[in-house]
Amino acid sequence: MLTKEYLKDNFITAYFCDDDRKFIEILSTSEDKKETYPTVIPFDENEPQYKILLEFVTLDDLHENTVNIKREERKNFEKELVEIAKREGLVLHDDLIDTKFFSVMTNALFNFDSETDKDYLFALKISLFEIDKIKDAPNDDKKAKLRKSKSLIEALQAAFEIYNT
Repeated sequence: MLTKEYLKDNFITAYFCDDDRKFIEILSTSEDKKETYPTVIPFDENEPQYKILLEFVTLDDLHENTVNIKREERKNFEKELVEIAKREGLVLHDDLIDTKFFSVMTNALFNFDSETDKDYLFALKISLFEIDKIKDAPNDDKKAKLRKSKSLIEALQAAFEIYNT
């Protein structure tokens, strides 16, 4: 049970720990300041521990702390997702090309199934038509060939023809 005397020397922060904002997590240190302890209390104005907490933090502070904690959690979550995706070769490392990219690319190109991979072909065509040199090329047979391509390799060949003219 939290007391005013304990929190006076050991209070770190407090925030709502659930989406409905019915519970508050209070972080405090051990007496020797070497460990951090979480304590969850209900958000209830009649709760004695909540009344004690209000001596160290306002309701506005609780809301602001919650927003900041959630923002930081989201930032860390996104950072971790990117790191995992990089390790798995799902995204490239900033300006560097990860060598795993080439195996993903060759697998996609040479194991293309025109029946099941139509979405990939469509996405590639869209991406190719966003390249300025292709987008701005005269609307001729080469662009039609790219539009009508039936595989990733055909699409790239048509794009190379346009790009190299």
